[in-house]
Amino acid sequence: MKKKPVSDERLNRVIRYLAIALLTLAVVFMAVQFSDVWNWIIAAFKAVIVPVALAWIFALIMFPLIRYLEKKGIGPRGLSLAIVFVITVGIIFALFYFVTPFLVTEITNFFNDDFQTILTYLTTDLRDDFILGTDIYDRIYDYVTETDLLNTWLDETMPNLLTSLSSFMLPLLTAIAIMPILLLYYLLDYEMIGERLRSIIPQRHEKRVAELGSRLNQTVGAYIRGQLLLMLAIGTVATIVYKLIGLKYYFVFGVLVGLTNIIPYFGTILAAVPPIVYSFIAGGSPGPLLVLLVNVVLQFIEGNIFQPIIMAHQLEMHPLVIIISILFFGSLFGALGVIFASPIAASIRVFYTFFKEQRQLSLQPEGGGGEKSP
Repeated sequence: MKKKPVSDERLNRVIRYLAIALLTLAVVFMAVQFSDVWNWIIAAFKAVIVPVALAWIFALIMFPLIRYLEKKGIGPRGLSLAIVFVITVGIIFALFYFVTPFLVTEITNFFNDDFQTILTYLTTDLRDDFILGTDIYDRIYDYVTETDLLNTWLDETMPNLLTSLSSFMLPLLTAIAIMPILLLYYLLDYEMIGERLRSIIPQRHEKRVAELGSRLNQTVGAYIRGQLLLMLAIGTVATIVYKLIGLKYYFVFGVLVGLTNIIPYFGTILAAVPPIVYSFIAGGSPGPLLVLLVNVVLQFIEGNIFQPIIMAHQLEMHPLVIIISILFFGSLFGALGVIFASPIAASIRVFYTFFKEQRQLSLQPEGGGGEKSP
């Protein structure tokens, strides 16, 4: 009997793969046809997920303190929750009350004293200090002047920037307005909400889901609490050091170091650029090299002292993973995606580690894998 060139099993497999591919293409085609509907669904999803995620993050920060008060006999839950809320609001109010006047004063002094100097330097004196030489500067300046490149860029960029800001600020303000209410109810019924969520899961998976949720809350909560302490510590040290070297507007630059530290790797670079550029343009003491040296020392202190002490519970993630997370979630959720890229990446890492452990457990033979007794 003549052997078939293609077996029935292989032919069935090819037909099955082709059917899956055609079905996938059909789904993609239908999704493209209804792109407006998908955009509407994604916008609605973002409107819901942002305040819920913010409430969850703040709950991870505040709930350990509530549990601590309850263990000390301060209850019921409403009383401990009220105490934590009062403390939190008091800390936020104190920060704004004591920090805002310094920031306003330094920003006002900058626009009154140094802003015009910087504009004059950029329009006139920059030519003499241009690193590529005056000839190249003149050619670039002539090109920009003849093509009216700057005005064209501003005309095209400003409307898009204003539109982006309006589309970003409205959901953000809405999320900030709704988040305290969500947080209040979430903390008040923290355990009950967890039980209700677990009740949705089939009973045979309920234990594993509870373990996953516990790991997720513990890891992300420790990361966020540590990151807040790290921001406060490095911002305080930067402010003191800037003050000691005689840098003008030291308070603004120090606060900038603390705030941008929430963005791994990029935050340190972003915070170092303004004081270096200012010291270079303004001249005098301290010089830009000293400011650069100070920022290198600050980065060393953060990476080798504060990080190991404060962020002891932080997940060890490769820098490439964090950078990719910042780029991906930043493009997906904008500024909030950049800020919360690391916690999201930490959550994904917890999911990956947990399911990897579960897979290894499922592959082990029953009875612990020990040898059979004779």
